[in-house]
Amino acid sequence: MNRNLLLTVGLFLVLAGAAVLVVVGPRLVEARERRARTFSFSDTAALVEIRLIEKHADTVFRQILLRRQKDGSWLIGDTLEVFSQPLQTLLHTLVVQTPRAPVATTAVRNVLKFLKEHRVEVFLRFKDGREEVFYVGGPTPDQRASYMLRPGSDQPYEVFVPGFEGYVTSRYYPDISVWQPNVLFEVRPVDLQAIQLEWVGEPAQSWKLERSQPGAPWRLASGESTDSAQVAEYLLAYTGKFYADEWAPPDSLVGLSPLAEMRLFLWSGKTYHLVVYPHGSSPLHYYVRLLHSPYFTHIIGRHTMDRLLWRREQFLARLG
Repeated sequence: MNRNLLLTVGLFLVLAGAAVLVVVGPRLVEARERRARTFSFSDTAALVEIRLIEKHADTVFRQILLRRQKDGSWLIGDTLEVFSQPLQTLLHTLVVQTPRAPVATTAVRNVLKFLKEHRVEVFLRFKDGREEVFYVGGPTPDQRASYMLRPGSDQPYEVFVPGFEGYVTSRYYPDISVWQPNVLFEVRPVDLQAIQLEWVGEPAQSWKLERSQPGAPWRLASGESTDSAQVAEYLLAYTGKFYADEWAPPDSLVGLSPLAEMRLFLWSGKTYHLVVYPHGSSPLHYYVRLLHSPYFTHIIGRHTMDRLLWRREQFLARLG
């Protein structure tokens, strides 16, 4: 009796399991396939973190972490401001990008090989704790889509942005020079207590402008009378954020000697410290190294930087 009961129960469990597979199995397969071709996320307002990791084979080439703050702004890590334009472009891309077609069977092997050798791994984290991951490869032959793959899938897709004649790979590159605005400093004349410029090769042209209190007249620290109109004209360069053109790798300065060193002293106690170098290959540009956070090196046009690089004689009151 017990044996027959066990056989009956066992048979029932087998049949029940088979029934579950028949009913649920196709749904699981369908869900897995749907996930494998899902590369758009409409709820970007709920995103709290975006991590982009560029890999060559299994070696991390470069990476960047973007975090949404409580006030809705985004920072690189927890310190650097994110440039709005590429961020908004990426968020829009995450909403609208869609598969154009699965990669053809004859090309899957080569595309998977390429994705293994060179890809950007995209990690999205939402405020409810949900995480989404996908890999971005290079452009398709017609340059109108990018290869993408979800982890756990062996079927890559050609993903594009409807209405956009191009591929989207470059929107995911974790290049700090793209994501961080090239701000050398942010200051207005009312914020400044003193400005000091040292000409490395011409010390006689070095100077320091200072004032004893906010609203007080500016004067040269060396004591000479200044041309107030000239001083007012010079201060017009300090109107908020002062931008460079682009970021440069630190080794750009190898073999170069500095032209000038500049310090801005604020009433708040903060100091900006910049060192200006000649550009190695362009007479129309300078290199500027920041000795205050975030300690980057930038490229800036001479016509922009020369607004700050005055000589001492330009501030002196004209006689007669």
